[in-house]
Amino acid sequence: MEIKIIGKNSSNRMKLLKNVEKVLETKENVCNLQILEDDKYKQIYHVVNTPALLIDGKVMSQGKILTEREIKRFLLANN
Repeated sequence: MEIKIIGKNSSNRMKLLKNVEKVLETKENVCNLQILEDDKYKQIYHVVNTPALLIDGKVMSQGKILTEREIKRFLLANN
């Protein structure tokens, strides 16, 4: 599973990253986590608001700091 977070180094991106990392600590599956800061990725994935969470190339959330529960729900839906 491939997880990407799009956004510049901001407090909101850091909060989202922290929540994603907490969820991944409890997962048994190996996940590839990438942080994409360049604006070209916003255009590639059609992201308007950051931070954005992508799972396996699909935009799951934009402009929102997801809770651990919401992230788990997205990961379960994509398995």
